[in-house]
Amino acid sequence: MREIPIKQAHAILKRFLKGNGTQQIQLLTKKKDRSLSVKTNNDELTLIEQGYVNKVTNYSLNNGEAKHGLMTAFKREFPRSHQLYLNQRG
Repeated sequence: MREIPIKQAHAILKRFLKGNGTQQIQLLTKKKDRSLSVKTNNDELTLIEQGYVNKVTNYSLNNGEAKHGLMTAFKREFPRSHQLYLNQRG
């Protein structure tokens, strides 16, 4: 797990949406009380929010709904963060 700036995490998420295959990424606040986990399996994206909102959402990567949902959750979970922890697999 490594600490990265919030702008770099935003760029990583955008690149993550363009990737193919199976990938998994987890972003955590410095206190580790809020997290956002994203998993992709070919054409499906699973978004797991833990913090302000606790829910699991599935999106299809074929339309723009996945990007919008991911960025909305990102802003909701990390509104005042400057640094995040990144845990990446795959």
